[in-house]
Formats: sequence, C-alpha cells, structure tokens
Amino acid sequence: MNYKHFTIEERCCLREYYVKGKSYREIAKLLGRNVSSVSRELRRNCTFYRDIPRYYPYTAQKKSNLRNSYRHRGMRWKKEVLDYINEKLQQTWSPEQIAKYPCKMKLPSFKTIYRLLYDGYLVKGNVKVLRRKGKTRKRLGNGGRFTTGKSIRKRDKSVYRRQEFGHWEVDTVVSGRGKTKACFATIAERKTRYYIAVKLPNRTGQEMANALISELSKLPKGAVKTITCDRDSEFSEWREIKNRLNCNMYFADPYCAWQKGTNENLNGLLREFYPKGHNLDRVSEKTLKKNLALINARPKKVLNFKKPVDLFYENLAKCCT
Repeated sequence: MNYKHFTIEERCCLREYYVKGKSYREIAKLLGRNVSSVSRELRRNCTFYRDIPRYYPYTAQKKSNLRNSYRHRGMRWKKEVLDYINEKLQQTWSPEQIAKYPCKMKLPSFKTIYRLLYDGYLVKGNVKVLRRKGKTRKRLGNGGRFTTGKSIRKRDKSVYRRQEFGHWEVDTVVSGRGKTKACFATIAERKTRYYIAVKLPNRTGQEMANALISELSKLPKGAVKTITCDRDSEFSEWREIKNRLNCNMYFADPYCAWQKGTNENLNGLLREFYPKGHNLDRVSEKTLKKNLALINARPKKVLNFKKPVDLFYENLAKCCT
C-alpha cells in the first residue's frame, strides 16, 4: 500500500479549511488528497471539548506519532515470552543466544529482540544489559532524517519555471567506498545550471553548513533566494544556513529525487570523473576545480547550447546592478 501520512503543514491547512466550514470534498481537493483520507484524519485526531469536535494540528500530530510508535510488531508477543527474554537478558545472555537456544516457546529473532530492547519493551530499555552497553548502535531515527523545516510544496511556483536567478539545489555525492568518509557537497543553480562542488571530510551537519555558507556567501546579495535539499542528517544545521545566508530553505519529499532534478543530473556528470567506489579522500582541490570547469563550460541543449558558466556570470552581473 502506497499510503502517505499527513504532514504537520497539511494538518495546519486542514484546520484552516475545517474552521471555515468547507466540506470534506472541498478540503480533499485543496490538499490533493482523497476524501476518505480527510474524513479518516478528522475522525481519528479530533479533540472533543464539551462534546464538540475540534481539530488542532499539533494535537493531531501527537496522536498520529503515538499510533505510529505502536505500528511495529513489538506488542504482539505474549507476556510469558517477554518475561523469558527479560530473564535471560538480566542473566547477561545476548539476544542471539536467547533466540538460538532451544526453547519450548516460539521466540522472536535476535534482530527483533534488539529492536524490542531499544524500543523499551524489554528490561525498560536498559541497554546496559548488553555486552557493549548499546554503544555500537547509532540511533538516528527516521533514517537520520528530520521533520522540521518547510516542505518543497510551500515553495513559490515561480521557482519551477526557472525564470528567476538565485534558486539553488543542494545534495551530497559520496564515495561508496567502505571506510572513507569524504564526500562532495554539490550546489546547483536552477536557471543557469551552474554547478559547484566542495570536498568535505565527512557528512556531518556542521561540515555541510560551513561549506554552503562559505561558498554562497561569496555571491552578492540577492543571488541566493532559496535553497532546496532533502531531509538527510547532513542538512540538520539548516537553520544556521538559512540565517547566515538570509534565504528560504525548502525540503524535498522522501524518495523524490526528481524534485531537485537539476542537482541530481549534474551529480551524474560529476560521476563521470568520480565513479562510485572512487576514493574521494585522494581527490585534490585543484583536480576538482578543473573538472567542475569542464562541466560548466559544456554547452547544454536545455540552455539553447549556451554555457552554464557564461549564463551564470551574465545573471550575476544583472543581480549586482
């Protein structure tokens, strides 16, 4: 089932339409949702005050998050099974030893036991019962993504037409090689297809923020109006980027790379020089700049066979005046 949950932005809009007395069908049309989804959302997440149903976005979000926390199969195991696993964990057994040791009861797999433990269903979530005290597990939650910031759906529709200079898309290009953490922060201007790449030692949020601020702050005022990226952890410092560059930031939907297709396409061109598996630790700044110059000097059909570098500086000159 390809079902997409309501976002907090959609819930805020839903409340506004609901308070104005619009019908479920009108709300569904405005939100681009099925009418049954709107009906179900209001039925599940309304709050009753003196027997009068009221809809509050943040309360609805909390109710939804609470239900989502029980979506997994952690609660389907019987109490005697959980008690048995608790006992063995307290006896310093590892989850794999518990799962593989012969037992009359049907037990979950060792991976499920780990999940139950980290979710707090076993020994009250006390990971110190494990040999490594849970230190090797990095829990980023939601795949390392975050849920704050404006959705790309809130971005002005004029950006899609690529008629205005100063709208940027940002992403990362990783090595794909085992131990190296080095990567490229890639920045693309939507109108001119001008492309920038900066080598980073790792994908932390602070490194990404420093790189974007350093590169884009060199441009004159008005040359950076919006930045669009995804919700991966390397963009967790988006507030700092937004404040330092004085621009709006928008976030693409999960698994919708096409929403920042300019950057994705140019990343593919960069891969001609640095294919997957290439050790990015060994890439020199001089070589990177040379390859970027080659990419930006190629005439593009989509630009009527003009060069991105020429269009970029042409628009930059207009921006300054």
